[in-house]
Amino acid sequence: MAQSFRNSPFSDLWIILGRLPWWISLAFALLSWLLLNQYAASPLGTFNSNRTDGVLTAPLFRQLAAYAQYLLPLAFGGLAALSVLSRWAERRQLQADLVETAEQRLQDMDWPTFRRLLEAGWRYKGFRLKGNSLPDSDGSCDLLLERGAEHYLVHCHYWRANRVKLAPLREFFNRIVAEGAEGGFVVTCGEFSDEARAFAIERQIELIDGARLERWLVARRAAH
Repeated sequence: MAQSFRNSPFSDLWIILGRLPWWISLAFALLSWLLLNQYAASPLGTFNSNRTDGVLTAPLFRQLAAYAQYLLPLAFGGLAALSVLSRWAERRQLQADLVETAEQRLQDMDWPTFRRLLEAGWRYKGFRLKGNSLPDSDGSCDLLLERGAEHYLVHCHYWRANRVKLAPLREFFNRIVAEGAEGGFVVTCGEFSDEARAFAIERQIELIDGARLERWLVARRAAH
């Protein structure tokens, strides 16, 4: 029985209607209610010997319309809700796929590509990548950022580390003070310890971890 329903033209029509945009389903719901309500409330025709079948069947059709004027709009309303939920689920799945792809891309990324990702992320925030303060042949360089007359240092030495602890941030802060920078960024594809996060909050150091880098990757892919 279930198999015959799935193979029936009615089931195909129901699937097609379920793929319509939600606002079309709502329009059908309103239209069906208006038409059926008008028909159910219309007066019966007078008896005519030449139109006996129509007079006898009209009450039956109006009775069906009396029920259908509520059932059909409810069905279309359900389709509209199903359309909204399915599109929401698709967006959630797409977001999850993008995040998973971003995580894998970060793990496989070489230094030049990683640097371009950082540059794009900071450009969006109004920063300009000025250059390096150390050679970047081994991917452990510190970068220099400018925003207006202000300049910032970027520590990338541990960009492939799984976890960055407090000691590197202490050294980096001393360098920020020595060079008179407004602040700094520490970048890693992993995460920071709680002590490192607490230290950074108090000293104008912004931490960019793997989760944030993944969001940058997702945003770039979604924009394209």
